[in-house]
Amino acid sequence: MSTTLNTGWRRRRGLRATLVRLVIALRYPDFRVLWLSTVVNQLGWGMQQVILGWLIFDLTGSGGMVGAIFAARSAPNLVVGLAAGSITDRFDRRLIMRLSCIALMVISLGVAWLLFAGLLSVWLLLLSAFLMGAAQAFYMTARQVYVYDIVGGNRAINGIALVSLAQWTGGIIGSLATGALIKWAGPGMAFLVMGLTYALGILVMYWLRHAGSSAPETREPMLENLLNYFRALKNNRVMLSLIISTSGAEILGFSHQVLLPILAAEVLMVGPAGLGLLTAFRFLGSALGVFGVAALERLRRRGMLLLAFIALFGLGQILLAQSPVFWVAVPFVVFINFMASATDILHHTLLQLSVSNRQRGRAMGSWIVGIGTAPVGQLEVGYLAEATSARVALLVNGVALIVLALVMGTLLPRLRRL
Repeated sequence: MSTTLNTGWRRRRGLRATLVRLVIALRYPDFRVLWLSTVVNQLGWGMQQVILGWLIFDLTGSGGMVGAIFAARSAPNLVVGLAAGSITDRFDRRLIMRLSCIALMVISLGVAWLLFAGLLSVWLLLLSAFLMGAAQAFYMTARQVYVYDIVGGNRAINGIALVSLAQWTGGIIGSLATGALIKWAGPGMAFLVMGLTYALGILVMYWLRHAGSSAPETREPMLENLLNYFRALKNNRVMLSLIISTSGAEILGFSHQVLLPILAAEVLMVGPAGLGLLTAFRFLGSALGVFGVAALERLRRRGMLLLAFIALFGLGQILLAQSPVFWVAVPFVVFINFMASATDILHHTLLQLSVSNRQRGRAMGSWIVGIGTAPVGQLEVGYLAEATSARVALLVNGVALIVLALVMGTLLPRLRRL
Protein backbone atom coordinates (compact mmCIF):
# COMPACT_ATOMS: atom_id res chain seq x y z
CA MET A 1 0.00 0.00 0.00
CA SER A 2 2.82 2.40 0.94
CA THR A 3 4.58 1.74 -2.39
CA THR A 4 1.35 2.43 -4.29
CA LEU A 5 0.78 5.70 -2.42
CA ASN A 6 4.37 6.82 -3.04
CA THR A 7 4.08 5.99 -6.74
CA GLY A 8 0.84 7.97 -7.03
CA TRP A 9 2.37 10.92 -5.17
CA ARG A 10 5.41 10.95 -7.44
CA ARG A 11 3.18 10.86 -10.52
CA ARG A 12 1.11 13.79 -9.26
CA ARG A 13 4.26 15.72 -8.41
CA GLY A 14 5.67 14.96 -11.87
CA LEU A 15 2.44 16.12 -13.53
CA ARG A 16 2.41 19.29 -11.43
CA ALA A 17 6.02 20.00 -12.35
CA THR A 18 5.22 19.50 -16.04
CA LEU A 19 2.28 21.90 -15.86
CA VAL A 20 4.38 24.51 -14.06
CA ARG A 21 7.06 24.18 -16.74
CA LEU A 22 4.49 24.65 -19.50
CA VAL A 23 3.31 27.99 -18.07
CA ILE A 24 6.55 29.19 -16.43
CA ALA A 25 6.55 32.48 -18.40
CA LEU A 26 3.34 33.53 -16.63
CA ARG A 27 5.36 34.18 -13.47
CA TYR A 28 6.37 37.55 -14.99
CA PRO A 29 3.70 40.27 -14.36
CA ASP A 30 4.28 42.08 -17.66
CA PHE A 31 4.05 38.79 -19.51
CA ARG A 32 0.61 38.18 -17.97
CA VAL A 33 -0.54 41.58 -19.20
CA LEU A 34 0.92 40.90 -22.65
CA TRP A 35 -0.85 37.54 -22.73
CA LEU A 36 -4.20 39.13 -21.92
CA SER A 37 -3.73 41.97 -24.42
CA THR A 38 -2.83 39.41 -27.09
CA VAL A 39 -6.06 37.49 -26.50
CA VAL A 40 -8.08 40.71 -26.87
CA ASN A 41 -6.19 42.00 -29.93
CA GLN A 42 -6.35 38.64 -31.66
CA LEU A 43 -10.14 38.66 -31.44
CA GLY A 44 -9.87 41.16 -34.28
CA TRP A 45 -7.36 39.01 -36.11
CA GLY A 46 -9.67 36.00 -35.88
CA MET A 47 -12.53 38.13 -37.18
CA GLN A 48 -10.39 39.20 -40.14
CA GLN A 49 -9.73 35.58 -41.05
CA VAL A 50 -13.46 34.98 -41.53
CA ILE A 51 -14.88 38.25 -42.76
CA LEU A 52 -12.31 39.20 -45.42
CA GLY A 53 -12.53 35.89 -47.26
CA TRP A 54 -16.30 35.59 -46.94
CA LEU A 55 -17.04 39.19 -47.95
CA ILE A 56 -14.81 39.18 -51.04
CA PHE A 57 -16.20 35.81 -52.17
CA ASP A 58 -19.75 37.07 -51.61
CA LEU A 59 -19.03 40.24 -53.63
CA THR A 60 -17.22 38.59 -56.55
CA GLY A 61 -17.87 34.83 -56.49
CA SER A 62 -14.20 34.38 -57.45
CA GLY A 63 -11.74 32.02 -55.77
CA GLY A 64 -8.97 34.08 -57.33
CA MET A 65 -10.21 37.20 -55.55
CA VAL A 66 -10.23 35.31 -52.23
CA GLY A 67 -6.55 34.61 -52.86
CA ALA A 68 -6.06 38.25 -53.86
CA ILE A 69 -7.46 39.70 -50.63
CA PHE A 70 -5.33 37.44 -48.45
CA ALA A 71 -2.38 38.33 -50.66
CA ALA A 72 -3.17 42.03 -50.18
CA ARG A 73 -3.16 41.53 -46.42
CA SER A 74 0.14 39.60 -46.50
CA ALA A 75 1.96 41.75 -49.08
CA PRO A 76 3.01 44.47 -46.58
CA ASN A 77 5.10 41.90 -44.72
CA LEU A 78 7.57 41.83 -47.59
CA VAL A 79 7.48 45.62 -47.96
CA VAL A 80 7.70 46.67 -44.30
CA GLY A 81 9.42 43.64 -42.78
CA LEU A 82 12.91 45.13 -42.81
CA ALA A 83 11.66 48.50 -41.57
CA ALA A 84 9.58 46.84 -38.85
CA GLY A 85 12.63 44.94 -37.62
CA SER A 86 14.86 48.01 -37.55
CA ILE A 87 12.20 50.20 -35.92
CA THR A 88 11.58 47.50 -33.31
CA ASP A 89 15.31 47.37 -32.54
CA ARG A 90 15.41 51.16 -32.24
CA PHE A 91 12.25 52.07 -30.29
CA ASP A 92 10.25 50.84 -27.29
CA ARG A 93 8.37 47.70 -28.35
CA ARG A 94 5.36 48.69 -26.21
CA LEU A 95 4.90 51.97 -28.10
CA ILE A 96 5.05 50.18 -31.45
CA MET A 97 2.41 47.67 -30.36
CA ARG A 98 0.06 50.41 -29.16
CA LEU A 99 0.41 52.51 -32.32
CA SER A 100 -0.11 49.45 -34.53
CA CYS A 101 -3.34 48.52 -32.75
CA ILE A 102 -4.59 52.11 -32.99
CA ALA A 103 -4.12 51.85 -36.77
CA LEU A 104 -6.00 48.52 -36.86
CA MET A 105 -8.85 50.05 -34.86
CA VAL A 106 -9.17 53.06 -37.20
CA ILE A 107 -9.14 50.89 -40.34
CA SER A 108 -11.76 48.49 -38.95
CA LEU A 109 -14.10 51.31 -37.94
CA GLY A 110 -13.57 52.96 -41.33
CA VAL A 111 -14.59 49.81 -43.22
CA ALA A 112 -17.63 49.44 -40.93
CA TRP A 113 -18.72 52.98 -41.84
CA LEU A 114 -18.25 52.30 -45.57
CA LEU A 115 -20.39 49.15 -45.30
CA PHE A 116 -23.17 50.90 -43.37
CA ALA A 117 -23.11 53.74 -45.92
CA GLY A 118 -23.14 51.32 -48.89
CA LEU A 119 -19.90 52.78 -50.24
CA LEU A 120 -17.52 49.81 -49.93
CA SER A 121 -16.09 48.63 -53.24
CA VAL A 122 -13.88 45.62 -53.93
CA TRP A 123 -10.85 47.86 -54.38
CA LEU A 124 -11.46 49.72 -51.13
CA LEU A 125 -11.74 46.36 -49.36
CA LEU A 126 -8.43 45.25 -50.89
CA LEU A 127 -6.78 48.52 -49.81
CA SER A 128 -8.13 48.08 -46.28
CA ALA A 129 -6.75 44.54 -46.13
CA PHE A 130 -3.35 45.86 -47.26
CA LEU A 131 -3.30 48.54 -44.55
CA MET A 132 -4.39 46.03 -41.91
CA GLY A 133 -1.55 43.77 -42.99
CA ALA A 134 0.98 46.61 -42.62
CA ALA A 135 -0.20 47.46 -39.10
CA GLN A 136 -0.26 43.77 -38.15
CA ALA A 137 3.35 43.34 -39.36
CA PHE A 138 4.61 46.02 -36.98
CA TYR A 139 2.50 44.67 -34.11
CA MET A 140 3.66 41.06 -34.52
CA THR A 141 7.34 41.99 -34.86
CA ALA A 142 7.31 44.13 -31.72
CA ARG A 143 5.22 41.63 -29.73
CA GLN A 144 7.43 38.63 -30.41
CA VAL A 145 10.60 40.57 -29.57
CA TYR A 146 8.98 41.94 -26.40
CA VAL A 147 8.24 38.37 -25.26
CA TYR A 148 11.98 37.66 -25.33
CA ASP A 149 12.65 40.97 -23.56
CA ILE A 150 10.47 39.86 -20.65
CA VAL A 151 11.37 36.18 -20.25
CA GLY A 152 14.93 36.00 -21.65
CA GLY A 153 16.56 33.47 -23.94
CA ASN A 154 16.26 30.46 -21.62
CA ARG A 155 12.48 30.68 -21.60
CA ALA A 156 11.97 32.13 -25.08
CA ILE A 157 10.26 29.02 -26.49
CA ASN A 158 7.89 28.86 -23.54
CA GLY A 159 7.04 32.56 -23.73
CA ILE A 160 6.53 32.57 -27.49
CA ALA A 161 4.45 29.39 -27.25
CA LEU A 162 2.18 30.88 -24.59
CA VAL A 163 1.73 34.12 -26.54
CA SER A 164 0.85 32.00 -29.56
CA LEU A 165 -1.70 30.23 -27.37
CA ALA A 166 -3.19 33.63 -26.51
CA GLN A 167 -3.25 34.45 -30.22
CA TRP A 168 -5.13 31.29 -31.11
CA THR A 169 -7.49 31.65 -28.14
CA GLY A 170 -8.50 35.11 -29.32
CA GLY A 171 -8.72 33.80 -32.86
CA ILE A 172 -11.13 31.00 -31.91
CA ILE A 173 -13.49 33.38 -30.12
CA GLY A 174 -13.25 36.02 -32.84
CA SER A 175 -13.91 33.61 -35.70
CA LEU A 176 -16.92 32.03 -33.99
CA ALA A 177 -18.37 35.45 -33.19
CA THR A 178 -17.84 36.67 -36.74
CA GLY A 179 -19.66 33.76 -38.35
CA ALA A 180 -22.70 34.52 -36.17
CA LEU A 181 -22.40 38.31 -36.66
CA ILE A 182 -22.29 38.05 -40.46
CA LYS A 183 -25.32 35.77 -40.47
CA TRP A 184 -27.50 37.79 -38.07
CA ALA A 185 -26.27 41.39 -38.25
CA GLY A 186 -24.24 41.69 -41.45
CA PRO A 187 -20.56 42.37 -42.20
CA GLY A 188 -20.78 46.05 -41.17
CA MET A 189 -21.54 45.08 -37.58
CA ALA A 190 -18.70 42.53 -37.67
CA PHE A 191 -16.19 45.25 -38.66
CA LEU A 192 -17.60 47.58 -35.98
CA VAL A 193 -17.11 44.95 -33.27
CA MET A 194 -13.62 44.24 -34.63
CA GLY A 195 -12.67 47.89 -34.17
CA LEU A 196 -13.98 47.87 -30.61
CA THR A 197 -11.89 44.80 -29.73
CA TYR A 198 -8.75 46.62 -30.87
CA ALA A 199 -9.74 49.61 -28.71
CA LEU A 200 -10.00 47.32 -25.67
CA GLY A 201 -6.65 45.71 -26.48
CA ILE A 202 -5.01 49.15 -26.57
CA LEU A 203 -6.32 49.92 -23.09
CA VAL A 204 -4.95 46.64 -21.71
CA MET A 205 -1.49 47.33 -23.18
CA TYR A 206 -1.19 50.50 -21.11
CA TRP A 207 -0.69 48.20 -18.09
CA LEU A 208 2.69 47.09 -19.47
CA ARG A 209 5.14 48.67 -17.04
CA HIS A 210 8.68 47.61 -17.97
CA ALA A 211 10.78 47.32 -21.11
CA GLY A 212 11.98 43.87 -19.96
CA SER A 213 15.19 42.72 -18.31
CA SER A 214 16.52 41.28 -21.59
CA ALA A 215 15.83 44.42 -23.63
CA PRO A 216 19.10 45.79 -25.08
CA GLU A 217 20.60 48.73 -23.18
CA THR A 218 22.09 50.23 -26.34
CA ARG A 219 20.30 50.35 -29.66
CA GLU A 220 21.78 50.55 -33.16
CA PRO A 221 20.82 53.45 -35.43
CA MET A 222 18.25 52.32 -38.00
CA LEU A 223 20.51 52.72 -41.04
CA GLU A 224 23.30 50.76 -39.35
CA ASN A 225 20.78 48.09 -38.37
CA LEU A 226 19.59 47.74 -41.98
CA LEU A 227 23.15 47.52 -43.30
CA ASN A 228 24.02 44.92 -40.69
CA TYR A 229 20.95 42.95 -41.72
CA PHE A 230 22.30 42.45 -45.24
CA ARG A 231 25.74 41.61 -43.84
CA ALA A 232 24.09 39.02 -41.62
CA LEU A 233 22.30 37.43 -44.57
CA LYS A 234 25.69 36.97 -46.20
CA ASN A 235 27.50 35.61 -43.14
CA ASN A 236 24.81 34.07 -40.93
CA ARG A 237 23.79 30.94 -42.85
CA VAL A 238 21.53 29.80 -40.03
CA MET A 239 19.40 32.93 -40.38
CA LEU A 240 19.30 32.53 -44.16
CA SER A 241 18.24 28.89 -43.86
CA LEU A 242 15.42 29.83 -41.50
CA ILE A 243 14.17 32.60 -43.81
CA ILE A 244 14.06 30.09 -46.69
CA SER A 245 12.23 27.62 -44.47
CA THR A 246 9.75 30.29 -43.35
CA SER A 247 9.03 31.32 -46.94
CA GLY A 248 8.48 27.76 -48.10
CA ALA A 249 6.05 26.98 -45.28
CA GLU A 250 4.20 30.25 -45.86
CA ILE A 251 3.79 29.79 -49.62
CA LEU A 252 2.80 26.13 -49.63
CA GLY A 253 1.26 25.63 -46.19
CA PHE A 254 -0.26 28.71 -44.60
CA SER A 255 -1.95 29.60 -47.88
CA HIS A 256 -4.50 26.84 -47.20
CA GLN A 257 -6.58 29.43 -45.30
CA VAL A 258 -7.52 30.91 -48.68
CA LEU A 259 -9.41 27.73 -49.50
CA LEU A 260 -11.55 27.62 -46.36
CA PRO A 261 -14.20 30.09 -47.64
CA ILE A 262 -14.38 28.15 -50.92
CA LEU A 263 -14.64 24.80 -49.12
CA ALA A 264 -17.37 26.18 -46.84
CA ALA A 265 -19.40 27.68 -49.68
CA GLU A 266 -19.00 25.21 -52.55
CA VAL A 267 -17.70 21.85 -51.26
CA LEU A 268 -18.95 21.35 -47.70
CA MET A 269 -22.06 23.57 -48.15
CA VAL A 270 -22.01 25.03 -44.61
CA GLY A 271 -22.22 28.80 -45.25
CA PRO A 272 -20.67 31.62 -43.15
CA ALA A 273 -21.51 29.98 -39.83
CA GLY A 274 -19.72 26.82 -40.98
CA LEU A 275 -16.76 28.91 -42.11
CA GLY A 276 -16.64 30.45 -38.63
CA LEU A 277 -16.56 26.94 -37.15
CA LEU A 278 -13.84 25.78 -39.54
CA THR A 279 -11.76 28.84 -38.68
CA ALA A 280 -12.33 28.24 -34.96
CA PHE A 281 -11.13 24.65 -35.30
CA ARG A 282 -8.19 25.98 -37.25
CA PHE A 283 -7.26 28.15 -34.27
CA LEU A 284 -7.91 25.24 -31.90
CA GLY A 285 -5.35 23.16 -33.80
CA SER A 286 -2.89 26.05 -33.54
CA ALA A 287 -3.47 26.28 -29.78
CA LEU A 288 -2.83 22.56 -29.38
CA GLY A 289 0.37 22.99 -31.39
CA VAL A 290 1.53 25.50 -28.79
CA PHE A 291 1.34 22.85 -26.05
CA GLY A 292 3.09 20.36 -28.30
CA VAL A 293 6.08 22.66 -28.82
CA ALA A 294 6.14 23.81 -25.18
CA ALA A 295 6.33 20.17 -24.07
CA LEU A 296 9.33 19.69 -26.38
CA GLU A 297 11.15 22.81 -25.13
CA ARG A 298 14.17 20.85 -23.83
CA LEU A 299 14.54 18.77 -26.97
CA ARG A 300 17.71 19.25 -28.98
CA ARG A 301 17.95 18.99 -32.77
CA ARG A 302 15.17 21.54 -33.18
CA GLY A 303 16.06 21.91 -36.85
CA MET A 304 15.15 18.28 -37.53
CA LEU A 305 11.96 18.75 -35.54
CA LEU A 306 11.11 21.78 -37.68
CA LEU A 307 11.56 19.79 -40.90
CA ALA A 308 9.37 16.97 -39.55
CA PHE A 309 6.61 19.45 -38.70
CA ILE A 310 6.77 20.94 -42.20
CA ALA A 311 6.40 17.48 -43.80
CA LEU A 312 3.43 16.63 -41.55
CA PHE A 313 1.94 20.03 -42.44
CA GLY A 314 1.87 18.87 -46.07
CA LEU A 315 0.40 15.48 -45.16
CA GLY A 316 -2.48 17.22 -43.39
CA GLN A 317 -3.35 19.18 -46.52
CA ILE A 318 -3.42 15.97 -48.56
CA LEU A 319 -5.83 14.42 -46.06
CA LEU A 320 -8.06 17.52 -46.02
CA ALA A 321 -8.28 17.35 -49.81
CA GLN A 322 -9.96 13.94 -49.49
CA SER A 323 -12.58 15.04 -46.91
CA PRO A 324 -16.13 14.40 -48.21
CA VAL A 325 -18.15 16.17 -45.48
CA PHE A 326 -17.75 18.90 -42.84
CA TRP A 327 -17.12 16.75 -39.76
CA VAL A 328 -14.51 14.69 -41.59
CA ALA A 329 -12.73 17.89 -42.63
CA VAL A 330 -12.64 19.28 -39.08
CA PRO A 331 -9.98 16.93 -37.57
CA PHE A 332 -7.73 17.47 -40.59
CA VAL A 333 -8.05 21.25 -40.22
CA VAL A 334 -7.03 20.82 -36.57
CA PHE A 335 -4.07 18.60 -37.55
CA ILE A 336 -2.87 21.00 -40.26
CA ASN A 337 -2.87 23.94 -37.91
CA PHE A 338 -1.22 22.00 -35.08
CA MET A 339 1.73 21.58 -37.44
CA ALA A 340 1.47 25.16 -38.70
CA SER A 341 1.62 26.56 -35.16
CA ALA A 342 4.54 24.34 -34.17
CA THR A 343 6.43 25.37 -37.31
CA ASP A 344 5.77 29.04 -36.64
CA ILE A 345 6.95 28.95 -33.02
CA LEU A 346 10.17 27.17 -33.92
CA HIS A 347 10.88 29.72 -36.65
CA HIS A 348 10.29 32.62 -34.18
CA THR A 349 12.56 31.14 -31.55
CA LEU A 350 15.41 29.90 -33.71
CA LEU A 351 15.62 33.20 -35.59
CA GLN A 352 15.95 35.22 -32.37
CA LEU A 353 18.55 32.80 -31.01
CA SER A 354 20.57 33.09 -34.23
CA VAL A 355 21.53 36.77 -33.65
CA SER A 356 22.87 38.99 -30.86
CA ASN A 357 20.53 40.47 -28.24
CA ARG A 358 20.37 43.98 -29.71
CA GLN A 359 19.53 42.63 -33.17
CA ARG A 360 16.52 40.46 -32.29
CA GLY A 361 14.15 42.96 -33.87
CA ARG A 362 16.06 42.44 -37.08
CA ALA A 363 15.64 38.67 -36.71
CA MET A 364 11.88 39.03 -36.37
CA GLY A 365 11.94 41.48 -39.26
CA SER A 366 13.53 38.65 -41.23
CA TRP A 367 10.64 36.42 -40.22
CA ILE A 368 8.20 39.11 -41.39
CA VAL A 369 10.05 39.22 -44.72
CA GLY A 370 9.78 35.44 -44.92
CA ILE A 371 6.04 35.44 -44.36
CA GLY A 372 5.87 38.37 -46.79
CA THR A 373 6.16 35.80 -49.57
CA ALA A 374 2.66 34.59 -48.60
CA PRO A 375 0.96 36.46 -51.49
CA VAL A 376 2.74 34.13 -53.92
CA GLY A 377 1.10 31.11 -52.29
CA GLN A 378 -2.24 32.81 -51.73
CA LEU A 379 -2.55 33.88 -55.35
CA GLU A 380 -1.29 30.51 -56.56
CA VAL A 381 -3.70 28.45 -54.47
CA GLY A 382 -6.64 30.77 -55.18
CA TYR A 383 -6.25 30.69 -58.95
CA LEU A 384 -5.38 26.98 -58.95
CA ALA A 385 -8.63 26.33 -57.07
CA GLU A 386 -10.53 28.44 -59.60
CA ALA A 387 -8.92 26.64 -62.55
CA THR A 388 -9.36 23.14 -61.09
CA SER A 389 -10.92 22.76 -57.62
CA ALA A 390 -10.15 23.46 -53.97
CA ARG A 391 -9.38 19.77 -53.45
CA VAL A 392 -6.79 19.70 -56.23
CA ALA A 393 -5.16 22.89 -54.93
CA LEU A 394 -4.82 21.38 -51.44
CA LEU A 395 -3.39 18.16 -52.84
CA VAL A 396 -0.80 19.92 -55.01
CA ASN A 397 0.44 22.17 -52.21
CA GLY A 398 0.48 19.34 -49.68
CA VAL A 399 2.71 17.21 -51.87
CA ALA A 400 4.94 20.20 -52.62
CA LEU A 401 5.34 20.92 -48.88
CA ILE A 402 6.54 17.37 -48.19
CA VAL A 403 9.00 17.62 -51.08
CA LEU A 404 10.20 20.97 -49.72
CA ALA A 405 10.96 19.47 -46.29
CA LEU A 406 12.95 16.65 -47.90
CA VAL A 407 14.89 19.02 -50.16
CA MET A 408 15.72 21.43 -47.32
CA GLY A 409 16.82 18.55 -45.12
CA THR A 410 19.18 17.44 -47.89
CA LEU A 411 20.54 20.78 -49.08
CA LEU A 412 20.63 22.76 -45.79
CA PRO A 413 22.73 20.75 -43.32
CA ARG A 414 23.02 23.73 -40.99
CA LEU A 415 19.26 23.68 -40.56
CA ARG A 416 19.32 19.97 -39.66
CA ARG A 417 21.94 20.57 -36.98
CA LEU A 418 20.15 23.40 -35.14
